[in-house]
Amino acid sequence: MSIGIYFGIDTSNYTTSAAAVTVAGEVFCAKRLLSVPEGARGMRQSDALFCHTRDLSEIIGQVLEQVREKHGSWKLLGVAASDKPRPVEGSYMPCFLAGVSAASSAAAMADVPLRLFSHQEGHIEAARFGAFCEGRGFEDKDFYAFHLSGGTTEFLRVRETESGYRAELLAEALDLTCGQLIDRCGVKLGLAFPAGRELELLAKQSRKHYKVRIPKKEGGINLSGFENRFDGMLAEGESPEDLARFVFDVTREAIRTLLEFKEGEGKVLFSGGVTSAVLLQEALADENHFFAPPAYTADNAIGTALLCAKGDRNG
Repeated sequence: MSIGIYFGIDTSNYTTSAAAVTVAGEVFCAKRLLSVPEGARGMRQSDALFCHTRDLSEIIGQVLEQVREKHGSWKLLGVAASDKPRPVEGSYMPCFLAGVSAASSAAAMADVPLRLFSHQEGHIEAARFGAFCEGRGFEDKDFYAFHLSGGTTEFLRVRETESGYRAELLAEALDLTCGQLIDRCGVKLGLAFPAGRELELLAKQSRKHYKVRIPKKEGGINLSGFENRFDGMLAEGESPEDLARFVFDVTREAIRTLLEFKEGEGKVLFSGGVTSAVLLQEALADENHFFAPPAYTADNAIGTALLCAKGDRNG
């Protein structure tokens, strides 16, 4: 007997990913980082779109093979893709066109519904599901959320809808995001891009703790000055371990400052690859703070597939 699956695709900067979710809530996922040249801190959208188009069929095949190995055969119930960065008018990034094209074709050939969500909604849904898997789920329809990834540092007030989320931006990094600070400083230390995981391993070897103050500004915070401070410390011969710790101490304080924009009570969900850092999770631990395991924080299509299933259940 075939197992029913909902399929999701996400082609972000900088990950090609696909996922399948069964009616019972089993998750299957595969992803691949885009090939950023050594020493580079990113890549052009045209190059990202090419990489997604080249790699997506293989990634989709890997997910379907996982489903076959577990269940033998499958029946497609719906397909979804990320079509823009944020759930707001005017949000656009060309790299998502690869996923939308593949999802549209699959849905048309299988005669099943096609659903489109923002990349941010996928992050929120995946993190919420991951927190639930850790035994820390919550049913609140109104809550706060962080989206902390390579290109985004946003603190949001979120409202769950029948199929996705509405998000109101409360505050953000106004110049340099936390993810960009981590990646830029990591590359300067000779680490591969994206540098978060390796930089955290370095930071854990440091015995220093840096006192950092990040003032609130209208609409958020500024972080570019801390990259300049990092450059000065690097030139003075500060050890890589201590420099890495400095970056994570800055990131921790950036998050704490953004939390000051919270309006009233409510749970706070942490989403995005930056939030997978154990150093940050330990420093920000709170009964009202909800974190997910790494598999549900970094860019992936799990949230998109879950939203597809939710949309089908809610009509």
